[in-house]
Amino acid sequence: MLKNDIIDIINKAAENSGFLIYESHIMLKGENTKLIVKIDSQGVVSHNDCDIYSRELSLLLDESGLLSNYFLEISSPGTNRKIRDIEEFIRFKKAPVKVVYSFDDQQRVAKGILSEIDENGIEILEEKNKIFINHRDIVKANLDY
Repeated sequence: MLKNDIIDIINKAAENSGFLIYESHIMLKGENTKLIVKIDSQGVVSHNDCDIYSRELSLLLDESGLLSNYFLEISSPGTNRKIRDIEEFIRFKKAPVKVVYSFDDQQRVAKGILSEIDENGIEILEEKNKIFINHRDIVKANLDY
């Protein structure tokens, strides 16, 4: 139950400070509890943004009294972040990407500009080629700055 309460606080801090939670990890180890949170926004996440979120999360955690001692690690998803779903593909249209996908029972890699996204798949513009990849064939994808 404690982890669920902490997750609620992590999400409330994001809501209060105007950020989204990309991912979070909670390592409960008594006095050495560690919370790792990656925040996101529609723009670039700066060091100042991480500081703002960290202060809000600390305030809410301290007010809750759930943890007597904890360590926070707050960061952005990074420039080579994973692209996890169709909404993120749409968000990063026109960005450089690297996509590992299945084709004829083999894994292949496409690197280029994410040019089109629809309910069936994505299109990547490589130097001389356009590659269409069905969503179901994508093994993993990330930005490739």
